[in-house]
Amino acid sequence: MIHNGKIGYKRSEFRKIFQVYSHYVYKGLFRDFSFAETDGRYYISFCEEAGKTPLITVEKKKLSADRALFIATTPNGSGQPTEIARSEKIDNFTEQIKAKIEKFHLAQQSGKVIKIS
Repeated sequence: MIHNGKIGYKRSEFRKIFQVYSHYVYKGLFRDFSFAETDGRYYISFCEEAGKTPLITVEKKKLSADRALFIATTPNGSGQPTEIARSEKIDNFTEQIKAKIEKFHLAQQSGKVIKIS
């Protein structure tokens, strides 16, 4: 969905991203999410708790009039965003994110401290 040079999420795209978030809310990993728009770029962030740095931030970038790219990042050791997933296809993108989150979640449950990467 593109309006005035800005790009937003289609309902079906948002639903698929939110399903990933909801799944891990149920598992106890996420407790908050946020939306942000900066200079026509739209972000969805998943947080462990309200007010904390997001574990994952999703951005949809406009590539052309009919193409977009989904990118997910997570903060690295110095707090800078590190890309963990990217795809033009929402299904492929959400599968990549789920795989990264699941690996992180399983390590967290076993008491290991790792970053999503």
